[in-house]
Amino acid sequence: MSGLLDKANESAKTVEDVSEDEVSDATLDPIDETIGIDNKIKSGMQISGIVLLLVSMFLLLQTGYLYAELTDYLIAIFVMSLGWKVYNGSDYLSTGLSNTTMVITAIGFAGLFGATIVGTIFMNSGTQVTISSVELDGDDNEIDISFFGPNGMSYTVEVLVDGTVQYTGNGEIETDRGSHSIALDEFWNGNAMNMNEKSEVTYEIKVTSDGGDDSFTFDNIMNREADTGFAKVTELYTYDSGGDNREYTGIWVAMIIGMGEPSASFDFSDNYFTGTTPMPIVSDWDATLIVKKGNIVEYRYSTISANEGLVTGMVHNGASKPYAGEFFFDWVPMPGTDGDKLAKDDFYSGDGCYTFEIEIVNELGDTYVDSSSKIEFFWDSNEAGGESQPAEAC
Repeated sequence: MSGLLDKANESAKTVEDVSEDEVSDATLDPIDETIGIDNKIKSGMQISGIVLLLVSMFLLLQTGYLYAELTDYLIAIFVMSLGWKVYNGSDYLSTGLSNTTMVITAIGFAGLFGATIVGTIFMNSGTQVTISSVELDGDDNEIDISFFGPNGMSYTVEVLVDGTVQYTGNGEIETDRGSHSIALDEFWNGNAMNMNEKSEVTYEIKVTSDGGDDSFTFDNIMNREADTGFAKVTELYTYDSGGDNREYTGIWVAMIIGMGEPSASFDFSDNYFTGTTPMPIVSDWDATLIVKKGNIVEYRYSTISANEGLVTGMVHNGASKPYAGEFFFDWVPMPGTDGDKLAKDDFYSGDGCYTFEIEIVNELGDTYVDSSSKIEFFWDSNEAGGESQPAEAC
């Protein structure tokens, strides 16, 4: 009997042990797994924060070496601060934010970042002055050149046009930087390329110092002379009381100005420009559009002035607000005498061929008169005979 009781007790103990193990495993396994995931996330965020700090330092080293400016530092500071937030965010997900940790990491991040900034101040190109950038200042009609090199090193800067020196100047590096501005008319010799982007003139900057020389071509910013202007029109009309015959009221006029050599051409048919437009450019000029029939001036628009291809303050007659003409981009509508149209009574003197002549006076370059835009109107005959022959090139 006692043997049976002992066996029963051993069986009960075995069942109890198995149940406790199963319960322990079922209870503890998810907790261990969650802790593992949290640790991986925390480690990942800390590594990401450090990587962002390193990226910000790399940005400073890279741009500092290439003449860093305020914008470069602001971008690097933003990346660094983002890294600091990500790094401390790992604590927020686990134990909560720690003021001590935040202060320590802030000091560490800022210290490394500051040391990098100081380091870039004393960086230079080594043993010679090197060109950092060449930029166009359209407001002052000059080019602004930036250099970097050893502190105190003197240099000579030259502008070469088709290999010939047209300008010479001198300067000295301060800390690790130097700059020089040159008026365009000191060396201007025509557009660098034509409208088909074929090279016409080569413009080059050369800087010479004790350590050697460096050069840079800047043809991409040297298209400044507009030589072609076209005008196109849209005929405006209403219908008589019967709704059958047109009654012409005027035209809507648009103009384009740019580089036309060698293949821009004017052609016009059925109220559409069908030729080849000139290449719009960013430049300074004054332009006057004149509508002529034969040698008689029928209407003269006010002269407009472009600053880097943009004309501001253009106002249609009767409009409440001015608008900007983006001649550096495409066709621009011209101010009208009746809202946005040139009224018939202000220019029309009967059927025939009208020349839309454009005079372009360049700030840098020559003056051009383009009389290519010739359009024939048939308004009188259309109104008399009920026809609808559209305007065409003549």
